[in-house]
Amino acid sequence: MGENGGGKSTVLQATGLLLAGPEGALQLTGNRRLEGWLKDESDKGKISLRIHKEDADPGEFGEEKKRTAFGYTFFITGRKPLKIRNKQYSEPGIVENSDKILTWLRRNALLSKGKGWFAAGYGPFRRLSQKPGQRVVPSLLNPDRYSNFLTQFDEGEPLSRFEQWMVLLDYQIAKNSESGKLAKRQQDMGIEAINRLLPEDASFEQVDENGMIWFKVGGNRVPTQNLSDGFRSVLALAGDLIWRMLEAYPNSSEPLKEPGVVLIDELDIHLQPIWQREIPGILREVFPNIQFIVATHSPLIAAGAGPDAVTYRIRQEGGDISVVQIDNIAFKSVDDILQSEAFDLVSPYSPEVEETMQSYLKLYCRALGFVHPGYWALASLA
Repeated sequence: MGENGGGKSTVLQATGLLLAGPEGALQLTGNRRLEGWLKDESDKGKISLRIHKEDADPGEFGEEKKRTAFGYTFFITGRKPLKIRNKQYSEPGIVENSDKILTWLRRNALLSKGKGWFAAGYGPFRRLSQKPGQRVVPSLLNPDRYSNFLTQFDEGEPLSRFEQWMVLLDYQIAKNSESGKLAKRQQDMGIEAINRLLPEDASFEQVDENGMIWFKVGGNRVPTQNLSDGFRSVLALAGDLIWRMLEAYPNSSEPLKEPGVVLIDELDIHLQPIWQREIPGILREVFPNIQFIVATHSPLIAAGAGPDAVTYRIRQEGGDISVVQIDNIAFKSVDDILQSEAFDLVSPYSPEVEETMQSYLKLYCRALGFVHPGYWALASLA
C-alpha cells in the first residue's frame, strides 16, 4: 500500500517483467519501452528477483540437482548512452544479465510456453470482454507466458478468457466425445471456483445456445455484459486465472491447488466494502498455494488478507522511496488502520466535521480550565 504515485504499480510491473522471462519482458514493453523508469538516466537501473522451484515444477539444475532457489537480474537503460558488458545502449529498454542460472531458467522455467513455474499478473483495468454482447467463438489458444501479464502493461487488454473458455467447454461437452469428459471435469472445477468467489446470492447458471453466459444474481437471470463492474472485475480475474492454472498443470488432479505467484494491482477496484473484506480470504481458499502480491488503497483488503500476510507501505518523501513493514494490521479496526502508519490519516472524519469537533473540544477544554494546546489533539484522537 502507499500514496498515489508512490511506486506500487511499478514494483508489480518490475516483478511481472522478471517473472515473464527475458523474451516475455521484451514483448510486454514493446514500443512503449520503459520511459520514466530511471531517476538518473546517466546510470542503468537494476531489477532483481529470486524464485523457488516447487515439486510440481519441471527441470533439475546442476549435477547434484538439489538447487531450488534461483536469483537473476535485468538492467533498465535510458536515453543517455552507457555500456553494459562492453555493449553500448542509448534507448530505454531491458537488458538481461546473462549468466548460467538465467540460461537454465529460460530453458526450463521462463519458457514461452511451458508447464509449471506458474506466474501471472493483473493490472487495475480488468475488463471481462472486448465488446458487450459480442458473441463468443468456441475456440481457445494455449497461452504464451508473456500474455499472463498483459493487463499490467496494456489498459485496453480484455480478460475475455473466461467467456471463451466456458463456451468452448460447453461446445465440447455437447459433442459427447472423449474430450467432452475432460471438458465436463474442467467446467465443474471452474464453475465451483467462480461461485466460491462471488457473493452468496450470485452463481453461474448456463451457457445458452447463442454462446451467451448467464448468472443468477439475487434471484434474477443476468448475462455477463449486464453484471455490475465489481462482478465483472472478479470474473475477469478469477476466470482468467483458473484457465491459466489448468493450462500450466494439465496432469494435476487439483490444478487450483498447485503453486505459483500472482500479482494483482488494486484488488479493491469496483468492490463494495463487505466484498473487499472477504475477497482476500476467498482467493486464498480457492488458490491455497498461490503467493498473492497485491497493491491496494483499501484498509479492508489489507486486514482481510489475514494475520499471516505481510504488509508493506511504500512511502515517497522528497523524491526518496522508503518501504516500511506494517505489523498486526489484521487485528485492527478500519479506523485504527487508517490512523496507523499504514495510511497516516489524522482523523477518520471529514475535514468539516473534524474542524467542528476541534472547535467544540477547544471551547469545552477552556470551560474546564484546560488550556494546554496539546490536550485538544489528544482529546480528539481519543
